[in-house]
Amino acid sequence: MGLEETSTFIKALTKSPQLKVLSILVEKPNEELTKSQIAQKAGIGRTTLYRIWEDLEKMKAIIPTKQVGAVTLYRINLESSVVQSVLNIKQQLEKVENALAKIDEIKYVEEFARNKYGEKIPESVNILIKLYEMKASSMDEAVSLEKLKLQKNEVETLESLEKAGLIEKKDNKLYLTPLGLITAKGATQIWKQKERETLDQALSSLKVAIDIINQEIKNMKAKIKK
Repeated sequence: MGLEETSTFIKALTKSPQLKVLSILVEKPNEELTKSQIAQKAGIGRTTLYRIWEDLEKMKAIIPTKQVGAVTLYRINLESSVVQSVLNIKQQLEKVENALAKIDEIKYVEEFARNKYGEKIPESVNILIKLYEMKASSMDEAVSLEKLKLQKNEVETLESLEKAGLIEKKDNKLYLTPLGLITAKGATQIWKQKERETLDQALSSLKVAIDIINQEIKNMKAKIKK
């Protein structure tokens, strides 16, 4: 499940004209609009708006704020339970979208790295992962070369890692720089099964969250129909 499927749920949220009006108005809850402006912003005709206006009033979703001549201005009523549901659903969907985008990004990097390097972890990357797993991210937490148990080909890459600003070496001990820590964390997510399982679990949780949101949308639509 990815961003395309998530967008389906967002479309479901705004499928009915009532919810289309509410989802648009909650974006700027303090904005005061005429009926014509509400219809325009929601992308529906004035006839449709007048047809559903009684529903919106019954839900106490929209309240009049002021009279300008013969024209009444309205705004969203944040105290309405239906409006609160719309707000909650939209907030949850934004969180789901952001998380899915992050996971998609990580999976793209993983695919790129595996296509370039294969399953075998590059020597330099393996050093970063070792330091990350040993929590060597500061001078106080530096790890000795002896404790790292580096292979000869790994030792040969230390100088390049230092020049790249990924590790620091002091008194025969190594630790990750802030940049190295970020790099090591990303590398661990790509090559270590434990981290990949964490991503899969997160993705699974997001699927559950989306299912719950979808059910809430259905329940809310049922309330509106009543």
